[in-house]
Amino acid sequence: MKQFIKDYFSFNKRERNGLFILLLILVIIIIAPYVISVFIQKENVDFSAFRKDIAKFERSLKETTEENKDSFKYNEFDYNNVNRSVAENMLHPFNFNPNNLPAEKWKEMGLNDKQIKIIKNFETKGGKFFKKEDLKKIYGITESDYTVLEPYIQIPGKNKAFDKKEKVIYKNDKNTEIIELNSADTTDLKRLKGIGTWFAKKIIAYRNKLGGFYKKEQLMEVKGIDSSRYAGFISYVSVNSFRITTININTALYDELKMHPYIGFNIALSIINIRNVHGKFASVADIKKSALITDKIYEKLSPYLTVN
Repeated sequence: MKQFIKDYFSFNKRERNGLFILLLILVIIIIAPYVISVFIQKENVDFSAFRKDIAKFERSLKETTEENKDSFKYNEFDYNNVNRSVAENMLHPFNFNPNNLPAEKWKEMGLNDKQIKIIKNFETKGGKFFKKEDLKKIYGITESDYTVLEPYIQIPGKNKAFDKKEKVIYKNDKNTEIIELNSADTTDLKRLKGIGTWFAKKIIAYRNKLGGFYKKEQLMEVKGIDSSRYAGFISYVSVNSFRITTININTALYDELKMHPYIGFNIALSIINIRNVHGKFASVADIKKSALITDKIYEKLSPYLTVN
């Protein structure tokens, strides 16, 4: 047994040296942090100036919040309905009649310059607001914007008769109502043969994207309306093209242009590039300088554009 222990637990000189070096390394690793902490003095960082800056910023933020609490209600922001909350926070309406309302009053309510310009362009072309819902037909006024503004809209009662006249332009020889497409709401459209709630909403949604219809045949572009359905009601609709909302191609931004169904990304970029290279358009026809705008596209698109 003694010989067995001696054979397995005895070391030669080389093995002893190796074991000693290994133990030395382990000791160094263990005590190194303590030695370093003794010889290296910790730097004392003075955070007092930083704390003062934070305090100053917090006071400034509080003062700004107090000054703007009426125009932007931070604590009432609903992250589950962002669009509605943004509209509520940015708009601060008062009772108003949208017809011929001065631009500064629209600005006072919180509308941006682009929205105001579209409204004024609509009025310049003879457009009028006959009922509250007409405001949400304006390109640039979102559903959330309208929801916030609607309770404050006050249109004189004398316009009610004219409102009816606008919605039902005339009666044909069979004494049937004719629905004007650019002023009709879903209730009006559902009077048409083959048009229920779903199609009525689709027509109005497409009308809003276009900026209004300039001819009845555009209804065929609404998804789901085929030639058979179209033939069933086409005799009972009319179009007031003066209600169309146009886009100023000399001032419109890329994002505004690309949203129009007849323009899209590529044509919008082409129009912007031409304007940047050649300057402002003298006439709408100048957009034909773009290789992307064929005669067919121009015919469809031109009623929605202006240079003024």
